[in-house]
Amino acid sequence: MPATKVLIVGAGRGGRTLIELFHNDPNVEIIGVADLRPQIAGMQLARSLGIPTSINFREFLHHPAPDLIMDVTGNPEVQEQLRTLKAPESEVVGGIAARLMWALINERKQKKLLEEKYRMMLHELESHPENEFIVGKNKKMIEIGELVLKVAPTTATVLIRGETGTGKEIIARAIHYHSNRKDEPLVVVNCTAFSPHLIESELFGHKRGAFTGAVADKMGLLEKADGGTVFLDEIGDMPLEMQTKLLRFLQTNEIRALGDVTTKTVDVRIVAATNRDLEVAIKEGTFRADLFYRLNTFTITLPPLRERREDIPLYAYHLLKLAVAKVNKKVDGIAPDATAYLMSYDWPGNLRELQGVMERAVILCMGSLIEKEHLPLTLQDNEVAPSLEEGLTAARANVVEKFERRAIIKFLTDCNGNVTRAAQKAGIPRRSFYRMMEKLGIQRESFLKSREHEG
Repeated sequence: MPATKVLIVGAGRGGRTLIELFHNDPNVEIIGVADLRPQIAGMQLARSLGIPTSINFREFLHHPAPDLIMDVTGNPEVQEQLRTLKAPESEVVGGIAARLMWALINERKQKKLLEEKYRMMLHELESHPENEFIVGKNKKMIEIGELVLKVAPTTATVLIRGETGTGKEIIARAIHYHSNRKDEPLVVVNCTAFSPHLIESELFGHKRGAFTGAVADKMGLLEKADGGTVFLDEIGDMPLEMQTKLLRFLQTNEIRALGDVTTKTVDVRIVAATNRDLEVAIKEGTFRADLFYRLNTFTITLPPLRERREDIPLYAYHLLKLAVAKVNKKVDGIAPDATAYLMSYDWPGNLRELQGVMERAVILCMGSLIEKEHLPLTLQDNEVAPSLEEGLTAARANVVEKFERRAIIKFLTDCNGNVTRAAQKAGIPRRSFYRMMEKLGIQRESFLKSREHEG
């Protein structure tokens, strides 16, 4: 079936909308665009797309005759001339009908965008409850909680730094849910999941035919998130070429889809995260300094889990409840011995590793409490593992500290956080016990909370 030949008369807002809609439609051939104003945006768009233009619509009425003439000028005289001069086989849609058509087209596009935003927001609400961000007792985390509440209501770009698994995405979600954008989408993009070409298409979108495999227009994530937040995870691994385009977006808020000649302005807040040392990456030439300065407007640095041991019982219990819901199994809490092992381990994988350990423990547990035998051997064998590379004195100090930490945690756990009883059980003065707790960064409140959870 041959394509419908269309003539557009009038290149204002309505005409431009029709050009944008039809120029990639295989069922439509725009044979010309006419307007008395050759420099109006619609005429410029048509010329950039290779569509014939003229200030005189008569040039397009014959040879070949259009199947459909769309008059969006709103001028009754133009419409009358078109009806008089057109070929018999041509149909004229003009006046209110033509304006209504492009209005409906535009409304349809907006409806599709709103439906997409709704689906994205529903997915976020179902997948990630708002209470994931747990501050705890650690001083650094309390400060971070205050920073989140301060920066969330602003429009500032935020850079979240920290080791793998420390909870950077959780912080990003907390910023979004405490912002004025919480009713709009939060879109998560992993910068390592796409090739340099595909990540541009994901963020900015593409037009049909922009590259091999682009069989239809695709809206980019930045446009889908208009009014909301985009979280760029692992931004330190973003390709250099894409860094340049992201920097331009941060400066202008403008996007241009691959294969398109027009730009759009969107209102999107960027929150980025990385586990890389960006200062080193800049020196190595793998990360742009100007993008770093743009992202570094407001930085939040998350401490690793080993630096917030006092909150491990709290995190473990929270992750236990999530695992119980996922596995659909009844487990009430964590036994004191198991808690001691959890708190003395260094957690190179941080919260992500702890989450996996708790899920595994729930699967293995046949009773009401997680016991130490339900934990991986890497935790159970974490008694003494000295590294002699740093010398005998340092190795001995590390072994002693590990032993002291395990012992203090065990005494406090057994005594439900009662320092007096724990010191008596350890056979040392209460003041000495307190000094060891302070040196190791251990707080009694963590053990009170742990026992409460175990009920």
